[in-house]
Order: sequence, then C-alpha cells, then structure tokens
Amino acid sequence: MNVLITRSAEECANWTGAAVVFDVLRGSTTLCALLRKGERPLLVCSDAPTAQQLLAEEPDLAVFSEGELPFSCQDDSPYLAEKLSSRKPALVVADGLGRALLSLRQASLVLTGGFCNFETLAEWVTSQEQDVLLVPASLFSQQREEEDMLCAEAFKDFLQGVGTPAQALGEFTHTVRFFEFSKHGPKTSEKDLKLALKLNGISIVPQAVLAPEGNWAVCFPCGKTPDPRWLVIKKTVPPEMPVPQPEPAVELTSPEISLPPQQMDTLDEAPVVTQEEQAADSHENLPEISAPISQPQPAQPLQPEQETPSPTAEQPEKKKRKQLEKTRSRLKGFISEIVRSVKEEKEEIEESLRQAATGQKRTYELKSDDPMDALLKKSSGSDLAVRKSAPAFAKKTEGPSAGTGFDLNPQPTKATGKLGQNKKAIVLFSGGLDSTTCLYWALAQGYTCEALTVSYGQRHLREVVSAQAISRRLGIKHHLIDLNLPWLAASSLVDASQPLPDIAVEKISQNGIPSTYVPGRNLMFMAIAGSLLDTVEADAIIAGPNAVDFSGYPDCTPAFFKAAAEALNRGTRRGVSEGIEVLAPLMRMSKADIVTLAAQLKVPLELTWSCYAGGEKPCGKCDSCKLRAKGFADAGVHDPALD
Repeated sequence: MNVLITRSAEECANWTGAAVVFDVLRGSTTLCALLRKGERPLLVCSDAPTAQQLLAEEPDLAVFSEGELPFSCQDDSPYLAEKLSSRKPALVVADGLGRALLSLRQASLVLTGGFCNFETLAEWVTSQEQDVLLVPASLFSQQREEEDMLCAEAFKDFLQGVGTPAQALGEFTHTVRFFEFSKHGPKTSEKDLKLALKLNGISIVPQAVLAPEGNWAVCFPCGKTPDPRWLVIKKTVPPEMPVPQPEPAVELTSPEISLPPQQMDTLDEAPVVTQEEQAADSHENLPEISAPISQPQPAQPLQPEQETPSPTAEQPEKKKRKQLEKTRSRLKGFISEIVRSVKEEKEEIEESLRQAATGQKRTYELKSDDPMDALLKKSSGSDLAVRKSAPAFAKKTEGPSAGTGFDLNPQPTKATGKLGQNKKAIVLFSGGLDSTTCLYWALAQGYTCEALTVSYGQRHLREVVSAQAISRRLGIKHHLIDLNLPWLAASSLVDASQPLPDIAVEKISQNGIPSTYVPGRNLMFMAIAGSLLDTVEADAIIAGPNAVDFSGYPDCTPAFFKAAAEALNRGTRRGVSEGIEVLAPLMRMSKADIVTLAAQLKVPLELTWSCYAGGEKPCGKCDSCKLRAKGFADAGVHDPALD
C-alpha cells in the first residue's frame, strides 16, 4: 500500500484507490462534530446554487457555511455544530472541502479528517490494503492556506514512523493562518480551535459518498451505511406545501429549480443564531443551537418580457410527473453505477484466481563443478520450505508501524495471510545478515523475488560471493551490477589504505557518521532497483536498513526511505500507473530481533557475511562485526559464520 500526498487538484480526478481529505480548521472538524452528536443525515456541497437546490427539496436542513449565502445559515463553526439538535439533518457548504470531495468520484473510499480525529483516522487508513491519496482541501480553495498541507504531511510522517502529530501541532500554531484565525476570526474561534486542534478529541471518521447525479456528498461514520434517499433527492416541491403563487416571484441562479416558500420550523427548540446575530451578541452569551429557522428568499425581479403563469389545477400533476421522470433517471444512473462496480470487482477476482492458477515454481540444481559449491556445503538442508508459511516477527521496538508506500513494519493481508501474494519484489541484497533476512522474509510473505547486488568497488568481494551463493541456493534470479565511481574512494569501505573504525560497540551510533559511509550508496541502490523494477514490472522494492543498531549512516533512516519511496512512485512508469511499495521490515528492529527473525526463517546464517575487512574469517573489530556479535549475544544464538 502506497500513501501519497497530491500536489495538484488534477491528480485527484483519476485516483481509484482510497483518499483522505484534510480541511483542518473548520470543514472536517465540523463534520466530525456533527456526527459525534448523532448519526444524522449530513450533506456537503461547495456552492450556493447546489445548497439552494438541496434546501428547495429538503427544507429541514440546518445549513453551516464558511462564507455568506443568500439565505439564512450558520457559520461553519465546529463549536456551533456540536450544539445542533441530534434530530436535525445538516448541510455543510464549504468551498475547498466540497470541491475536494467532488473531485474524487473515481476513488473507492473517501474519508475526511484533521488533527481532531488524527489517530482514529490513522487506524482506518492502515487497515486498508489499497493505495491512499492524501488531499489537502486548500488545493481547491482560493485562499490556499498552508494548514491542510501541513496536516497531510504530518499524517503521512506519522504512518511512516517519522515525526509525531504533537510536533506538527507545534508548527501549526506558528502559521499565519493560525494567527489570523485566532486573532481576527469569528467570535467562536477560540472554541473552534480547541476542537480542531485537540489531538484525536473527536474519534469519528467521516466517510463520504458522492451523489451519482448531483454536486453534493453524503457523509456518515466510517464503517456505517448511508441512507440512499439522500443520494437521490425525491421531490422538487414537498407535497404538503402549497404551490408557489405568482407574486412575489423568486428566480434562482440554478436553472429549472423553483424555490417554494419555506415554512417555519415548529419544533420546540431554540432558534439558530444568524451571522448578523452572532456579530451583535457577546462571546459569553452564545445561545444554545438546535433547529434553524428557514427564511424565505427575498423577491427577485422577473426576467424581461417574462410572464408568470397563473396557477391551474393541472400544474401540480405536471410537476409531479416531471419529478417522477427525473427521479427514475437518477435511480437508473445510480443502479448502473452499482452494476458497473460489481462487474469490475468480479473481473478483478477472476483475474487474481487466473494468476494464482498459472503460477510456476522455480527449482535450482547445483552443478558439481560450480566454484561456490564449497561455500554452499557449509549449510545443509533445504530452505525452500520457508515459502510455505510466514512466521511472526520477533518482538518489535517502540514506535508506530507504517502501512504505506514506505513501510517500516509490513504485515500480511487479512484475505490471504500473505503480504506479497501474486506480487514480484526486487530485494536489495548484499549477502549480509540484514539483507539475507529480508530476502527470506520476502519469500515467506509470498513474493516472487529477484535479488539485486551492486558491487561499487568495496575493498573485498566476500559479501558478493555470499550473495551469489545464497541466490543459487534459493533458485532465484540474481542481478550483479558493477558500479565504478572513482570518488567513492573517499570511504574507508572502498579505499583499503584507510583504517577501518575500531570503537566500543555502545558508542558506534553516537559517534557521528563514520568513515565507512559511502556517499549516496543507498540513493544509487534505490535508483537502480527502481529501474529494474520498472523493466521487469515488479511491485515492490525490499531493503534491509536498520535505524536501531547501526553506524549512523544518513541513508539508513526512515526519512530517507520515505522520500525515496515517494520519488519512485512519481518517477517510474510502474509507480505512476500501478503504484509501488518500498518495504523496510527491519527498520525498527534491534540486531537481536533481526537474529531471532533470521533463526525463525531458517536463514543460512553461516553463508552470510557482514565484516567490512574481508578475509576468510570476520575481523571482529569493525563496526559491522561488533554490531553483529552484539545481536547474536543478545538473542542468545550462536553465530555459525565464526566456525
């Protein structure tokens, strides 16, 4: 599963995966506040004409708007929304939020949120097995405020284990938008901010479904089912209301829509506070809100040379027949859309079954004259059984897991029990402990793997020999690339004339970037892997970086692999058309955890090589040897590579 942040409104139109719309300060928080009070009918649109149409056909709607409208409405205030009676259906008119939702007609799932439901929203997103697009509503607004993008970036970082929402909230309070809203916003701004910026203060995730033939969305708590009658408006003129009289005439900006006089709400509830009344009242005397009073439209002048027809006894019947035809047409389109979706899902299932039925298993038979036979004979038994089941991870270190384009802790799917069922992966493979464990993990998860090893001029080829031997043992395709860049000799891992670091193991991660750092190594590896992935049409890149017990390399961090994953999804044909995964299952694990996982996966540890110095036996002095020794000691496992 990939998680991307859209940078343009156009990108949303063709998105077919899941999507999350962020409208932090008002729209999303208002929706959450309305749904927390009760599972009321809740509509969202972006413009006054659509709001007028909905009000004409459903006069009981309580309207909340971020801007002025030509009829009575409430300010788009989460605080006021919470005070609305739970029995009242509501309509939120929000330019950015409404347009963002409407742009996602092709999306399979549309959610909305912000800081107010941050953690609950993250739980829903990580439960998805499809790609997710994060959409800042400000991209669709004329004002283009920065807070929505800031929240989207914080949300993605949170999923990937880099940064916390608390850090993002601290940054949020220093934005121009926050200052303007808190100092010069409506009288409810202080209470609105408390609701919008209280982390997960409203544990509701609104889901949106778009009206098949209308410019509005129906919102409801995620996991529930929307009332279908709000997707297709039933009537233009309510049957219990009289036919509009010719005087005074009302002309709406939306064509072919007549707005009948709206009756006063007779519920025994307090009236809605209009925007003018809010300006007159003090902050302390805000009234309790329940049901709004609908105000009739002011009379508009008739169009030139237009006569208002006199009401006759036939008019109600004509309008009734016309509305019935209109409703049939809408229902037909709605049913056609459902049939199309079911057909597409059936075709996808049939294709998945076909691929599973035609899958082939590869076998490899060692030749007696192979020069690596001696190395392979160090390990007996077959590893291919590792494909049959996926053992559980060893204990995880603290920190949130990720279920995204860059995944720190990828998990098997609920449907198949396999993360990579019917998928192909490129595994960055050095022949060391970490990358070999990743390769066996990928096979256990059901991936069809191709291994990629890059020889970049390091002072020995001992680990390359290990990579070749393990690949042949497993019978997988192995790509060996020679990279000759003379400036890499700046690293002591390449230049044999430089001494290798020799410091205490507990100080390795605290001693800054060591001389063994190879400039841009993982950046080059990811680019080469992306090129290979694009060519062979693979679905994932799997790498073994570790940010717990490591030497402080900047290209072994979650932030680096997060950025690399986004670049590959935007810069490769496969990434743009299908979406690719970058998986780092060992990122949050200690060396002891990695050794434990390797033992569970039956990794041939005697074939792996970690020492920077080369030779026949590990030196035991370099960073890599010391970290490996610590991992085996902490896990209570003997290292057979030392025998």
